[in-house]
Amino acid sequence: MITKYIIATLTLFTSTALAQTSGTPSPVPSPTTFESSGRVETKMFVPEDLMKGSLHTVGDQAENDGLLNTYSLYSGDDAFEVTTGIALRTRIREIYAIDKLRAMSQTDEFAKAMENAGRQKVQSVVGLVEDPFGTIKRVPMGASRFFGRIGEGLKGGRTEGEGNMVQSVMGISKAKTALAVKMGVSPYSYNQELQHQLTINARAIAGGGLVVSAATAAVGGAAGDVISVLNVNQTLQQTLVNSTPDDLRILNRKKLFSLGVTREDADALLMHPWYSPWTETILVDALSNIGVDPTAFLADACKALTEQDAIYFERLAQILARYHVSKAKLRAIHVESRAVCARDTNGTLVFPLSCDYAIWSEHAAGRVAELLALAQGQDEIKGLALWVDGKVSDRAAQELKNRKIDLATKVLDKQQ
Repeated sequence: MITKYIIATLTLFTSTALAQTSGTPSPVPSPTTFESSGRVETKMFVPEDLMKGSLHTVGDQAENDGLLNTYSLYSGDDAFEVTTGIALRTRIREIYAIDKLRAMSQTDEFAKAMENAGRQKVQSVVGLVEDPFGTIKRVPMGASRFFGRIGEGLKGGRTEGEGNMVQSVMGISKAKTALAVKMGVSPYSYNQELQHQLTINARAIAGGGLVVSAATAAVGGAAGDVISVLNVNQTLQQTLVNSTPDDLRILNRKKLFSLGVTREDADALLMHPWYSPWTETILVDALSNIGVDPTAFLADACKALTEQDAIYFERLAQILARYHVSKAKLRAIHVESRAVCARDTNGTLVFPLSCDYAIWSEHAAGRVAELLALAQGQDEIKGLALWVDGKVSDRAAQELKNRKIDLATKVLDKQQ
């Protein structure tokens, strides 16, 4: 399976700090002064313990397109192209989790648990087990928007990784969430093989009493802990793990309403097929911590076309929340030149950017020129800032400094 971050190709910089308008062309330096996209050393971005493990190897070089890295990931006879470091870490965790789950389903304990569950009950969910995404694939995604407001589950719409009503009624959903966290993966992953393995083992746990010991569940090594990489505090961690999807949507809806978001705009996000319960909860929590009307942000976020797009906007919200807490209070979130940004109480216009490695390309230079033009003539804008969750080349950092744009990198790696 090839993981692709569609934002890099379809909406490149439409919601980033380097956005471009269709108006007056921007002056840019001579092409000979620009950095070029191409191969970069993976070790610059991936820690050593993640480069290689018993089940995987990451290629020594990655392809950088000016913003995002595409890594080569090898596992057994399989080879994957994975774009962004976030997706790479996720895919590696899933490889190890799938291996553990497969081993669990082949044990005598698993067989006994399934027998305890009763063969008739097992057969009743065989379609769910063998084709966990089948139901939603056969129903147009827009159907959930017009199905009615009968219960939060129907009102909210479900993502592919969320399971279905049969799972929830039988307790499988709760068991699957607990199992996924132990395995270091998201229970709402769009990886179909992972969903299959999580579901059959959760079925044995919920219906047959299968006990997963700490030793059995521990994936260790490169797989890591999914909760630890989400950049959320302890309270939100507990909320994610202990809440059902419907509980999370109710919580998110209340938070959005308290920020002045209309029901229509709230539903657009909460019913969006690419926002999993965890992703939308993390995004909404970050916006809630800022405490200003996020309607403009949500309008852009609802343009997401893939799971990776949704994660991108989740990161933008977290970056803005980090700025709000650690730098200066934000007083408004809006969109300028098709870029999500925020204005702080000091008059600084802040642009969040989620990327692996931003270089000083011709494209980037043009976008920066647009931002500078945007600020000219607006007395209320006292300065520009670019906050990035990844890295920026030395050249790009110097060019931004020359233009008096405040730069902060790896902002989500720092302690909250």
